Order: sequence, then C-alpha cells, then structure tokens
Amino acid sequence: MKRRYLASILSVIALIASSAFSAHAVTFTPPINNGSPSQATGGASRGNMFTPAAGKGAPQQATGGASRGNLFTPAAGKGAPQQATGGASRGNLFTPATGKGAPQQASGGASRVGNYYLNSSTVSTTEPAALIALLPQNFYGTTVSERPTILVYLPTSNAQEAVFSLKDEAGNMQYQMNISVAGKTGIIPIKLPANAPALAAGKNYQWFLALKLDGQLSPSTPYVDGWVQRIQPSAELATAMQEQDALKRATAFGKNGVWYDCVATLATAYTSQPNNATLRKQWEELLSSVSLKEIVRANLLASTN
Repeated sequence: MKRRYLASILSVIALIASSAFSAHAVTFTPPINNGSPSQATGGASRGNMFTPAAGKGAPQQATGGASRGNLFTPAAGKGAPQQATGGASRGNLFTPATGKGAPQQASGGASRVGNYYLNSSTVSTTEPAALIALLPQNFYGTTVSERPTILVYLPTSNAQEAVFSLKDEAGNMQYQMNISVAGKTGIIPIKLPANAPALAAGKNYQWFLALKLDGQLSPSTPYVDGWVQRIQPSAELATAMQEQDALKRATAFGKNGVWYDCVATLATAYTSQPNNATLRKQWEELLSSVSLKEIVRANLLASTN
C-alpha cells in the first residue's frame, strides 16, 4: 500500500511539472477521438506541443515511423486518410478542429519522414539523413489560409532542385512547382504562391516534396508528403488572429488545432528573432511535442518565394 501511495504521489508531481508552460506556451491540441496510424511503421518521432482536434482519425493502414507531443491539439471530428501510405509519424503539439474529416480511403504516401539519401557521402553524421515533414503523427493538419506555408526539413544532399506538388483528394493535380535546394540544409518554408489555386474550405489536399537527385526524378527519389485541409476560423480564433504578438497568434492557432498556421507563425517569429530565448524555448517545445526533437536545432531557411 505504501509503495502504491508513493507511486501515485510521484505521478501527480510529474504531471504538474510537465504542464508548467509559460503564459503563452504554444501548444498543439489534437481533436478528441483523433487516432494515430493503426499500422504505422517508420523511423521518426514527435513531441507534445500539438493536440489534434476531437474526432480526427489518422490513417488506419498508413505506414510511417514517428510519434507525437502535446503542443498542438487537433480539432474534433477531423480525420486523416484511413488508408494512406507513407513513411513517418507525428506528434501532439497540434489539435485538429472539431468535425473535420480527412479522406477515409485516400491512397498515397502521406509520411512525415522521407526516404534516406542514396549518396551516403553527402549525409552528415550529426544531422537527420531524411526529408522530414513538420506535421503531427497522422500526417494531417489544418489551415485557415487559402495558400498555406508548409515546412519541411531538408537534409544535406547533392540535389539542386526539388519538385513540390499538390493534389486534391481524388488525386487530381492542382499545382506543381520547382524549388531550388542547392546547398540548403535545414527547415524550409514552402509558401504556396499567389498564382496557385486557393484551397477550398472543407476539402482535403495531399502535398508532396521530392528531391531531384542527379537532376531527375526516379522510383527511388527521396520524397515526403502530408495532408492539409483549409477550415473557417471560429469567431474567437478570428479575433486572436488580429493579435500583433506573433507568439500569441501561434498559441491561438495551436489551441484551436490549426497546425500549419501554428508552426509557420512560430517559425517566422523565431527566424526574425533567433536570439530570443522565449521563442527558442517555444519552438523546441512545439517540435518536441510532435516527436520532432531531432530537428529542433536545425537552421530555419528563407521562404521559397
């Protein structure tokens, strides 16, 4: 009895200590009933900054390799592809929004971590050697933007160019562009340009980023992908989006399970103030919460456009 009582006390103390975030801690809360891949496999991990929204389900037969955290909370009812395939996993910083559902039988390769490079001589022993999508464990996230910013970690490679593409849920190509990655290593923000079609609210889209090794794409081309759905912000979130303080905006996005805008807003703020200890701590906590601790110290690169 004494051992059991002591264990209970220690558990409570640990819980209190783990929840001691700052006043404006950026946390992602996944929506209720949001499940991670039932048969996922792979090689990456996440943290607890993001919390998915209630009712969001991750791929039921997805393949991948990572875990999550608590910074982001997904919104209720949002579900990721039920039969998506891929090669990575997510975290818990983001919380998907209520009532949002992702493809139930979507096909593809949604994954947080891409293939490893074929040319091992270009890979650093101190950096992750794979493409990594900054996403929750279910490869799925929401945005309030018609043309969101997508963040991807680029490892060292000999690639000069990458191809970014966006498809609708039925697999129809919506947009494609080439991105220069020559000499780039770190987290790159991919902003959909003004000439890209606006995402329709309530629709699911799958994006892909593939590296051209030796100047071309092939069956063994390293790539990473994920899902995105545009949602309409609640009145509360719309008001919070007017905040001048970027950290407060990021916190509001995380609280409402809007992953893409949460992580992009915090990344922009941190990039503009790299010596800000508060922003650095929030950035590290957010990525760790979605099991992306391995890239918390990666360089934040300039936007693609």
